[in-house]
Amino acid sequence: MKKHGILLFLALAISQPAWPRDGIVRVVTVCQEGLKGDTLVSETFARLDQAASFKPDIACLPEDFTRGEPEAVPGPTTERVAKWAREHSCYVICPIRVKTGERAYNSAVLIDRQGKVAGRYDKIHPTEDELRQGTSPGETDPPVFETDFGLIGIQICFDVNWREGWTRLKQKGARIIFWPSAYAAAHQMPTLAFLNQSYVVTSTMKSASRIYDITGDLLDASGKDRPWAGAALPLGKRLFETDFNTPKMRQVEKKYGSKVQVTWLRDDDWITLASLDPELAVDDIMKEFDLTPLDAYIIRAQKAQAEQRSRK
Repeated sequence: MKKHGILLFLALAISQPAWPRDGIVRVVTVCQEGLKGDTLVSETFARLDQAASFKPDIACLPEDFTRGEPEAVPGPTTERVAKWAREHSCYVICPIRVKTGERAYNSAVLIDRQGKVAGRYDKIHPTEDELRQGTSPGETDPPVFETDFGLIGIQICFDVNWREGWTRLKQKGARIIFWPSAYAAAHQMPTLAFLNQSYVVTSTMKSASRIYDITGDLLDASGKDRPWAGAALPLGKRLFETDFNTPKMRQVEKKYGSKVQVTWLRDDDWITLASLDPELAVDDIMKEFDLTPLDAYIIRAQKAQAEQRSRK
């Protein structure tokens, strides 16, 4: 029973739900580096306007980007963000302090392309200072939010230190995890992206806002010449070990050519596969060529190890 319990735990921790049909999603994230005072909000919107040139499907703003008092939802800030979302037909993650009854939360409100509130994430792990100032913790099971391109998840700033929230979002099928924050967590973010094989998009008050690949590689970052970052993310992208997959992946390249993106990460013995054709899903390619993604390979190897160990 102990052996089977361990295997079940690994399966839950590592497995990924079946992907929907693949698509390429354009994301942007804004940084507030250098902004302060009375012009903080207007200049943040000016940077968001700059990022609109990327034609994003979804945009993310930094944690508590107005630095204002807790407000209702809908309220003045979400209404302003909703207007921008409608004008650009773009989802927006709008992090503000939210007032609900007698409680205040450090939240991220998801606004859809029509400017409607599509959901809200409340920071699960406020800092001690936030707790002393009256911020309430959110529910411990982080929600995922449905968009027209798939499921997304959100964590906020100090949540970075609790890995189970990130793992839970992966288990629930989040294809992108957004992280509005006060700071960049430049060492932790790429690790979390790889461990969960999820795209991670950060949006920060200071330093750079960044977008990470499912491997943890940096795709783009804001800087002094451009205070926002943008990337086109093929959402069906999967990670594979070279073992057993190398000849098959060469066949995939030969058959599908420009319809797929195959990246050989030779120093890690990894391969990533993404579809660049909305009519071609990575799941279908995996079935056609009997490809084993890294998650499934780890579970399979663990099972074989346990069976061999039990024979002693």
